[in-house]
Order: sequence, then structure tokens, then C-alpha cells
Amino acid sequence: MQLTYTFSDGLIVHIELKRSAKKNIILRPHSADTVRINVPPYLSGRQLQAWLAGNEPLLLKTLSRAPQPAPETMPERIWYRGERHTLHTHAQTHIRHQPPQILLPDAPWSRQKTLLRRHLAGRAAETLLSRLAQHAAAMRLTPAATALSNAKTFWGVCRSRTGIRLNWRLIGAPDFVADYVCIHELCHIPHPNHSPRFWEMVNRHTPHTEAAKKWLKQHGGELFVLD
Repeated sequence: MQLTYTFSDGLIVHIELKRSAKKNIILRPHSADTVRINVPPYLSGRQLQAWLAGNEPLLLKTLSRAPQPAPETMPERIWYRGERHTLHTHAQTHIRHQPPQILLPDAPWSRQKTLLRRHLAGRAAETLLSRLAQHAAAMRLTPAATALSNAKTFWGVCRSRTGIRLNWRLIGAPDFVADYVCIHELCHIPHPNHSPRFWEMVNRHTPHTEAAKKWLKQHGGELFVLD
């Protein structure tokens, strides 16, 4: 049986469910966005959803242990700031961004991928961290620090000591999605939970909460094409 679970921050995980466990719930990683869960036959769907909601850190830890297969050949297209760009090779030695195309140096895909990841991470540092700083100033909130993350299981994280980290892959998402993630994490500074007061604050600072969650649900997995 297959189902999906939506984390409190909008991240989607696919679940392959089996009901043959005798007593304990057993989790195993399957892929970057899928876990296999074996539960006792008597566990109801509502009880399972409650268990998942109470064990999100365990789900994330399980996902992090999944193998991350990389594509062997250049993908036809990738997302960049909400627009699909086709990938092509050219004779020059640098990456050239010519919307709706990204031109890569003529080299094996492994080398092209390394260069493209580095290029996109650089754009993410310029764009995402700048947007985060702008929202922080507007909201009069000061994270302990800001940085990018290479996480496989979350779009952003906010901790009191280490500050806010944003997944560099968000450079592929539309600006309104990046803004939502920035505001979501900033709201965790006064509200380190997902209480009604937290969501009220998020929705007060962005009208795009539901649209951003929907976009990430539909296309978030495609932002990992370079892994």
C-alpha cells in the first residue's frame, strides 16, 4: 500500500506501507523521498497519521540514510527560479545562462554536473540569502546566522544557536516559494513550533503559503535532479 505524508513545513514523503509487524513500527529508507514502514495490522489509519506527526525527526533521519542515485546522463531540463531551462553543450569553457537555456562546457556529464551545481549554489548564495536578509529586516527578526544547506530532507531549518539554513536547491523554485520558506523559518525565531500562533504569523507575512506548499509538493522532487 502506498500513501503520502505531508510534514508540518510542507515537505512531502512517500510511504510504502506494509501491515505485518508483530508489535513495533519498523522504518527503512528506500529513496530520497520514500520510506518503507511496517506496522502492526491493528494500527488504524488515524493512529498511523498521529504517529507520523509525532515522529517527524525520525522520518527525516530515516530518509537521510537512503541511497541517492545520480543521473548518468545530462537531464533535458532543470528548474531555475521557477522556469524550466533546457541544458545544452557549447564550445566555451564557462557556463552561460541564456534563458530558457543553460549552456555547459563540452565535458563528461560528471564534470558538467559539478560545474552546474557550483554555479547554481553561487546563484543561491546571492539570491536566497539576500531575500532572507530582506525579510528578516522587514520582520525585525535577527537569526543567529544564515547559510545554505545541502540537505536532502528539508527546505529550511531554524535553530537558536546555528541560525537559519536554506536548501540551495530552492534557487530552482519560483521567488514566491523561496519567500515562503524564508518567512516560515524566520517565524520559528519567536515560535519554535508549528502552533496556531506560528501559522498566523506566517500567513500574516506572506499570502503564498498554500500556493508555495502546492508547488513544492508538485515539483520539489525535480529540484534534486543534480544529486
